Amino acid sequence: IWFNIFIALVGGAMARTVGARNSDYLERRNALINKVRDRLSLQDGEAPSYRELALAAGVSVPTLRHYFGSREQLIKAIFAHSLAGAAPHLARARTTEVDDLQASLTGFLRRVVIGWTSGNVGALHRIGLAEGLRSPGTALDYLTDVLEPTLQALETRLGAYRAQGRIVPCNLRHAALLLLSPMVLALLHQHDLGGTRCRPLSIPDLITEHVKVFVRAYRAS
Repeated sequence: IWFNIFIALVGGAMARTVGARNSDYLERRNALINKVRDRLSLQDGEAPSYRELALAAGVSVPTLRHYFGSREQLIKAIFAHSLAGAAPHLARARTTEVDDLQASLTGFLRRVVIGWTSGNVGALHRIGLAEGLRSPGTALDYLTDVLEPTLQALETRLGAYRAQGRIVPCNLRHAALLLLSPMVLALLHQHDLGGTRCRPLSIPDLITEHVKVFVRAYRAS
């Protein structure tokens, strides 16, 4: 009996490649990412230390290091994880969907607001700004995995309208920045900095007016 148990144990160890990860590795890693993201997105003073992040995730510091390495690598993993999850949303953002330019851009900005206020988009921007201003490496990760994908998706959408002759020849990057920037500022002002306490703003009304001005400037005659 003992010999059979020994053979089973040795056989199991040999069947698993050295350095191979457990079957639930990714599931466990993603769960840690979600918990750490929630902790980092809180606006409660000083940036949490690596130990505080481990505590929020319910694990030890060595466990967190096992899955992510350094604190900067952990934050990079949060951004990369969000980018992978955003793939279908970015694909939709790149398509023109409807022929009407004003309706298309209004829909785009409304989905940005929904993602910011009801999803994790606002949290990612809070983390990116707070951590990125302290670390050049994290700033680059935030730009490439959070901010730039949205801008580039919008550039693609506008590029389709330009190719159809619906908007004037223009620099698509400039146009995307002009369209998206006021919304990011308004959302930061109202939802992340608490601007409703001093100067409440109607985001839907802002979208309507902003898109009208944008279309008036860029629509081909």
